[in-house]
Amino acid sequence: MGLLIGFLLIASSLLTFVWIDKNNQDYLSQHQALHDRDLSQMHLITEMLSNRLELWFESFFHLHQELTDNPEATGDFISKEFDYLQLNWQVNNLWLFDSQQNIIYANHQQVPAYVKASVAQTLESQSSVTNIHCIQSCFQLISMPMLSANGELLVLTASTSLLEMMAALNRSTLAELALVATAQGVGKSFLRDAQIQAPISYMKRQQLGALLKLIPEDVTLDMVLDKGYRLVMDEQAYLINLLPVDNDFADTAYLLTVHDISDEWARHDNYQLGVITISAITVTLCVLTFFIMAERLRRRLLILARRLPLLAQKKYAQFNDMQFTHSRLFLDEIDEVQRSTNLLGEQLESMDGKIEQNTRELENIAMYDRLTGLPNRNMLNFVLRKKIAALARTPGPLVVILLDFDNFRKINDSYGHGIGDEFLMVAAQRLRSNLRESDVISRFGGDEFVIVLQEVDDVSNAITLAEKLLLKFRESVEIGAQRFYTSVSLGITSCDGQNVTVDDLVRQADIAMYAAKDAGGDKYSVFNESMSTQVMRRIEIEHDVRDALLQEQFKFALQAQIEISTGKLIGFEALIRWLHPKSGYIMPDEFIPIMENSESMITLGYWGIKRAFAILAHLESLGLSGYRIAVNLSASQFLDPNLIQFMREQLAESEQSAAQVELELTERTVVADIEQTLQIMHQLKELGFSFSIDDFGTGYSSLAYLSQLPVDIIKIDRSFIAGMSDNSADKQIVKSTVAMVRKLGMKVVAEGVETAEQLSFLSDMHCDVAQGYYISKPIFEEDLYQVLPSKIDKGIWKNLVSDFR
Repeated sequence: MGLLIGFLLIASSLLTFVWIDKNNQDYLSQHQALHDRDLSQMHLITEMLSNRLELWFESFFHLHQELTDNPEATGDFISKEFDYLQLNWQVNNLWLFDSQQNIIYANHQQVPAYVKASVAQTLESQSSVTNIHCIQSCFQLISMPMLSANGELLVLTASTSLLEMMAALNRSTLAELALVATAQGVGKSFLRDAQIQAPISYMKRQQLGALLKLIPEDVTLDMVLDKGYRLVMDEQAYLINLLPVDNDFADTAYLLTVHDISDEWARHDNYQLGVITISAITVTLCVLTFFIMAERLRRRLLILARRLPLLAQKKYAQFNDMQFTHSRLFLDEIDEVQRSTNLLGEQLESMDGKIEQNTRELENIAMYDRLTGLPNRNMLNFVLRKKIAALARTPGPLVVILLDFDNFRKINDSYGHGIGDEFLMVAAQRLRSNLRESDVISRFGGDEFVIVLQEVDDVSNAITLAEKLLLKFRESVEIGAQRFYTSVSLGITSCDGQNVTVDDLVRQADIAMYAAKDAGGDKYSVFNESMSTQVMRRIEIEHDVRDALLQEQFKFALQAQIEISTGKLIGFEALIRWLHPKSGYIMPDEFIPIMENSESMITLGYWGIKRAFAILAHLESLGLSGYRIAVNLSASQFLDPNLIQFMREQLAESEQSAAQVELELTERTVVADIEQTLQIMHQLKELGFSFSIDDFGTGYSSLAYLSQLPVDIIKIDRSFIAGMSDNSADKQIVKSTVAMVRKLGMKVVAEGVETAEQLSFLSDMHCDVAQGYYISKPIFEEDLYQVLPSKIDKGIWKNLVSDFR
């Protein structure tokens, strides 16, 4: 209510202010109009008197044409008529000049400079010139051209008093008039210091002077010139205007007009007082009316405000007792609010009973998984907290096993979430049937389950259970007519004291479970602190790899590949290296598996292809042309939809041919999606790129696919090369592989050649290309350009063992 009253006061004050301000503006506009009228009247009367004098002279000389024949006669005639002119026309001085500005007649011999200037202006314009001058006193100076009978131009100049002009202005404006003079310029003079020279009014000089003395000291003449000044004393009000009269000295002499505006001022003051009074009365009446109308509403709202908290406190009896009575004549919205509030109270009282009845059921629902019926994560946290606290009373190992199904997503993706849910229900039953009554099993989320074992003698009991569960889930899971074969990965952790939290145990089991997955799945892993270190290292590398891509910390080390039969250098394999600013060189085996399925791996792969084209271009600029570079393509990059377009762009930007870039694929990449692999490989083959299968024989049995794939080179893994000297089986595998691959029309590259004996064996087997430390260690790109010319002679690799990195 206070805010509304305040708003009403502010609104009424603003309206009153705008109303009064508009009235003041109108009032000031009237005064400005009065000032402008005084000025226009003065100019009009001055011009009228000047025209009247000019007309008299023109009429007189027209009647006496004989006077214009002789200028001297004209001067004598003017001399005789001067008394008449002085008496009847207020002419003070007369001069008659010829066209050379020589005096023909003057009532006195002195010719002021302003007279000469007026005569010169008249001769130049050949028209009348009128000016007002104030020198000791103010007068009007009129110069008129006259044409004599002989054609000579004469100028008659007369000065007349301003008294007649002031008297006429007094009659037309009804203002008190006086000529005033200032000693200084207008910007430096104050109105109260102006000297009154010739008053024409009912006021005497002393009265006008006293009136000017009432004007404040800071009011200057330039403040009054434009709009005038309003002087208010008690019940009297005057509008004082200043009108400049001297054309040459406009800042020293003025015509002062004083208008009595007492009646207008009184009406204006009374009007504003009436506006304020009406506004105050209106606001007072509105406030009173509003207060009277709001009081009843306020009392009822207060009752409602006191009743509603009782609902929150569940004090329904007090709530029902505290009500206001309804008016039979006037029903408003507050009555409707109370009715709705009463209904709400009844509903809440009824619902509270039901809520209390269902609370226990809801608590049970919150603690158990709706799909499997197993305890959920909330119950797991509750159980683990109790068991950790119980370790203080009954020491013994507390074991937590986290179980996750391998490739469970494929079931959801292939058969839908309905089948996936049924699979989880069957799996939950199988888990429960293989546990003791004292063991706790809960569904942790998705396809993850957590098992809590307390009544065990040692962690070995948990390992025995884990092995049992691995065997159980290698058996098929039947859902209707379908059978699903899957496996599980388990992480095991334990504690025997209270210095551990629930989150610590679950996190450790989770880390161990992912270690089992990284090892290929279908395994269990027991947590140890080195796993935490590995996880932290993994997170650190994932974070740093983004900066490494931006700061160009990756480099290529190039390992030479020679043709075994001739010793000729045919190219290099580009091996990625990471020069970390703090950790130094990080090997690919550490960071590639972490990046393998990330966006960063695709970015790094494209960087490698760009770098390969750049290295080939640099070698060619050194005169070393015809070589090729083998670059590895990750599975994520090979299946990237932008790969083909990127390769086209690189060929367009580079002068190197596609045949110089060999794209290495692993067996896993090839067989991951054979149909899409074939499509992409054929598109790249059309562009001119060649393909090689890296680490052949260590992964999938891809021999069945070799006849379908457009592969050019097979690279035998170094593990088979290293075993040739001591293991006849490895030697036979290499020999058979070389023979088979060559029969398919492909070339064979042997990796990891480290001895002369291995190179000799490979030569006997007709292997095409070899690379390894026996030939050359990987050379960093910046060193390659300097070292390479010294290592080849007519294309032949000179040294089989390099002395540099």
